[in-house]
Amino acid sequence: MTDFDTEQTGLPVGWALAKVADVGAVRLGRQRSPDKHTGVSSSPYLRAANVKNGELDLTNVLHMDFTPEEQAIFGLQHGDIVLAEASGSATQVGRAAMWRNELPTCCYQNTVIRFRPHAVTPDYALVVFRHFSVAGIFAAAARGVGIQHLGGARFSGLPLPVPPLEEQRRIATEVQRRLADLKGARASLESALQRTREQEREILAAAADGTLLTGSDADVPDGRPASLASAAAAQVQGGLFKEADKASAPPLPQGWTWETVGNVGEVRLGKQLSPAEERGPKKRPYLRVANVFEDRIDVSDVKLMHFSDEEYLTYKLQPGDILLNEGQSPELVGRPAMYRGEIDGVCFQNTLIRFRAHAFVDPDYALLVFRHYLHAGAFQRRAQWSTNIAHLGLQRFATMPFQLPPFTTQQRIAAEAARRLKACAAQGAAIAASLDKLPSMEAEILAAAVAGALVPQNPNDEAAAALLKRLGPPPSDRPILPTRPNRVRGEQPVSKTRRASSKANITRKRPLATVLREAGGSLPLPDLFSRAGYDRDSTEDVEQF
Repeated sequence: MTDFDTEQTGLPVGWALAKVADVGAVRLGRQRSPDKHTGVSSSPYLRAANVKNGELDLTNVLHMDFTPEEQAIFGLQHGDIVLAEASGSATQVGRAAMWRNELPTCCYQNTVIRFRPHAVTPDYALVVFRHFSVAGIFAAAARGVGIQHLGGARFSGLPLPVPPLEEQRRIATEVQRRLADLKGARASLESALQRTREQEREILAAAADGTLLTGSDADVPDGRPASLASAAAAQVQGGLFKEADKASAPPLPQGWTWETVGNVGEVRLGKQLSPAEERGPKKRPYLRVANVFEDRIDVSDVKLMHFSDEEYLTYKLQPGDILLNEGQSPELVGRPAMYRGEIDGVCFQNTLIRFRAHAFVDPDYALLVFRHYLHAGAFQRRAQWSTNIAHLGLQRFATMPFQLPPFTTQQRIAAEAARRLKACAAQGAAIAASLDKLPSMEAEILAAAVAGALVPQNPNDEAAAALLKRLGPPPSDRPILPTRPNRVRGEQPVSKTRRASSKANITRKRPLATVLREAGGSLPLPDLFSRAGYDRDSTEDVEQF
């Protein structure tokens, strides 16, 4: 049974059910081989990587040699539908797009199937094939281990609902209109989602520079050593901060002071992992870079290693500790999250830096500052890079500047930022949920189109059965090649017996094992293909092989 079995689903009046090969010519592309990489007839060609869902990606089109005869066979024409014949994922097999003469003299590889419409319009054919893709029909037809193949023969045999010709045009027009609306909605939603991310960064920046709160920020510091502010000022004057830090530092609100990260909390690297530590007797859970995301710790995959009792006291995490990625890709180095007791008795590895706030620092406020540093690129600028990995470094992190407000102001900032970030996250989640609905809405539009439920039927349209009878089967897409030129003087004529024998050698298939034995047990795949009597330009031969 298929989705279009008339006994199961029925068809609208005037529609008919036909095989794909009955309404268009199907052909696999030319096999890629090393001897075709260069030649006098180099042509651009499409491969599966160029075919996306409903559109072509021509940013990386390769070239190989196609003779004029091969260009006539494998050249694409306006209105051809190209489909990905193979993919590592069954859900990606058969993704389809229309060729609109984007490139001159373009051909296609055998990882692509070409459908040349005959009794269906190109736009309607594309609608059907996109439905086959999202509805899982192509995935169900695909075969293979590792790489899934749709196959020319299996594709050719799929049942396809055929409306009257005029209705095909109405369906395609309506689908294009509705999908264009969905595309516009996607663009608007993605723009709105990007705006929520910008708002989040603005909230973090305002929290760190003292502009988040309205009203007075001049609270009296609670429990902070009186000497600390003057000590920090002396450090700034003494050059502990880099000149770039001082030059770019904004003016501080009243009651705020410049400190260093190392002055407002204890900073420490985690324990180094080694094979011996993996086998130690006192294995305890530990966190690593893979567990620490921005403002979130993922404990779905926590490793174990040996920590002695003394090491356990040193590296054990406490709720409120902030972990930062010490080594990461440049844009993610320093990514921070707070440990909130997700796993009891957990330690941390030396790919992470732990910041433990002093008593006069609110950990929630410190996390806001570090998240701002992440998005503002402060960690990236301070880090040192090796290849594509950036290392923040314990000392470089400890000497980074830190704007410290009075303690009560820190708490107010943290509370207000949490309120705004929560609202921002809720807005982002709602937008993301709307984005998640778009693929199912597209699938519903395509399903309605091929079921005849998208546009009204017109009894005056020529019925599909009459259309198919009138047009007959698709014409052969193999061009009539020029006849062999007159033989030159001295050339021996080819006898009818030799000609018939040669034709038989091409069409008769030979057992692959026999061909391999004759070749000594080893033969390149293209040679095996041809010596066994298979035609690389025949869909059926490729399927049989």
